[in-house]
Amino acid sequence: MASSKKKKPAKAVKVKKVAAKKIVAKKPIKKNAIHKIAEKAALRVIPARVIPKKVRISPEFQPLLAKLQRRRSEITGQVNHLEQDLRDDMADNQNTPGDSADHGSGELNQHLSVTLMENDRVELERIERAILRIESGAYGECETCEKTIPMPRLKAIPWATRCITCQSRVEGA
Repeated sequence: MASSKKKKPAKAVKVKKVAAKKIVAKKPIKKNAIHKIAEKAALRVIPARVIPKKVRISPEFQPLLAKLQRRRSEITGQVNHLEQDLRDDMADNQNTPGDSADHGSGELNQHLSVTLMENDRVELERIERAILRIESGAYGECETCEKTIPMPRLKAIPWATRCITCQSRVEGA
C-alpha cells in the first residue's frame, strides 16, 4: 500500500536585483567626485601575477608573452605615477589659494589623469586575459569562430581574441 503523504512545496527565495551604477559626468566634476572616481579606477588595477607552477608555453608564443609581460609592467608603472600625480594635484588645489580659472585648470588635469588611468585599466585587463589564454593553451584561437588567428595579427595586437573577420563583424554591428 503506497503512502499518501504529501510533499511540502519548496519555499520561494526572494532575490534582490541591483542595477550597476555608471559614472557619467553631466555637471562640472567636483574635487570629491574626481577623488572617488580615481579611487575606483585605482582599485581595478590588476597587480602583476606570479605563475604558481611551471606551464609549458608554445615556443611561437614566447616572444608575445614576453611582450605582454613588459607592457603590463609599463602600464602598472604609469598607473602608479598617475595616481601619485593625482594625489599631489588634489593636495595642491586644496591648499593653494587662486582664482576659479586656476582651480578649473587643476580639475581638468585631475579629470585627464583619471581618464588615462581608466584607459590603462582596460588595457591591463586585456593583457591579463591574453596571458591567461597563453597559459591555458587557448591563445591564438578566435573565440567566435574557433579558427586560428594569424600570427601577424597577434604580433600587431597581442591581446586580440578574434580573427579579423569576426572582429569586423562585431565592430560593424
